[in-house]
Amino acid sequence: MLACIEPFTAARNEEIEVLARAVVRSRKSSGTVLVREGQHPDGLSVVLRGRVNLVRAADGGRDIILSSLGPGEVFGEACAVEGVGASTTAVAAVASDIARIPSDVLLTHLRRDPNTMVRMMRLMSQKLRDVESVASGLALCDVEERLRRTLVRLAKRQGRHSPSDAGWILAPVPTQSELARMVGSCRETVSRTLSSMARSGLLSSSGRRMILGETLMQAEA
Repeated sequence: MLACIEPFTAARNEEIEVLARAVVRSRKSSGTVLVREGQHPDGLSVVLRGRVNLVRAADGGRDIILSSLGPGEVFGEACAVEGVGASTTAVAAVASDIARIPSDVLLTHLRRDPNTMVRMMRLMSQKLRDVESVASGLALCDVEERLRRTLVRLAKRQGRHSPSDAGWILAPVPTQSELARMVGSCRETVSRTLSSMARSGLLSSSGRRMILGETLMQAEA
């Protein structure tokens, strides 16, 4: 399992086996806080099933979802840097299965296999770019444009292309309340915007399943 997940894709087989023996698996219910902002994580965690939101507190008691992680994505990278706390709070958005590699085991591995550290730094850099993208979107784009970008990003990372449906399938799609927290708006505005996009033929949805049309995907490429 770990050999297919960044940052371990270039690790030697014997190193993967050592890490796998140390993995602690757990199932977390929806709403469980996995790592708090400012807290030093006790390991690197992998989402096996479900979805984990990375959240940061905002003014007025509200919060904003900076990233939503699906199966195969990791959080808690700060555990590899002494004295550094998590930059966001990780919360299980739905019932989720998590695999955690304890910090001491990970640090020992990083000393033996620096390729993993290089790849982990790339992951952290990508997350920083995601945060910068969210920040610039809040400042420069209207709600519909922010929602378009968010849905396309989620589809590319967690969805799958379906030529028979003429688009990308995202399932389960985040709730409208979650989408509102991702784009810095309210649920009612997101609901109206999604309805408008559906009428324009950009997307369709049924329950927790959404299909993003090729026109939308290509426009936001």
